[in-house]
Amino acid sequence: MRVIIVGGGSVGRELATRLEDRGENVVIVEENQERIEQARNAGFAVHKGDGSDTEVLQAAGADNAKIIVAATGDDDANLLISQLSQSKFSPDRVIARTNNPENVDAFEELGVRTIAPAMATAQAMDDYIERPSMARWMQGIGETGDVQEIEVTADPLIGQSIRELGPELPDGCLIGLVARDEETFVPEADLTLERGDRVTFIGRKESVREAMKWAHPEE
Repeated sequence: MRVIIVGGGSVGRELATRLEDRGENVVIVEENQERIEQARNAGFAVHKGDGSDTEVLQAAGADNAKIIVAATGDDDANLLISQLSQSKFSPDRVIARTNNPENVDAFEELGVRTIAPAMATAQAMDDYIERPSMARWMQGIGETGDVQEIEVTADPLIGQSIRELGPELPDGCLIGLVARDEETFVPEADLTLERGDRVTFIGRKESVREAMKWAHPEE
């Protein structure tokens, strides 16, 4: 899928690295020449311009983007980018970085999923305090382990129970969550999958990628 990241700083580049590792088509929008050079030297596709300008977003491919991320260091710019993305284009999701936690409500009122660095850092620290084993494993996501969510579209899986699918899963992989009708839950063994369910695979990186192709062959 095409993902547009507005902001080529350290946050934007780290996110682009993770997305491209999964084979996503990423374009970074940035106007600062130094950050443009850093991103291009790292191998990323970069569109030069102000991401809060509709024409710049359109030229970067926003018309075909599934996800638009506002990842600049300026909350006002990120809010404007989010508003433009929702009103002028039709991405599946708009995600924004907010540097001041007090601004979260303004983003959430737009229906924009918001990540506040201070809150994310506190959550990560809490994980290391309360769930150290999980936190250490999660730190390796994208290297040895992975967690991925994908829509189930493969005909052979529809109508099958979690118990029946278990032996068919790649070694080192399991179904951790199922999302259906706005509800997300840990599935019981007798739950049967329906078309459109979104499943979360967790396990070894290679096994998770194999499971994704198994559940959603078009990807």
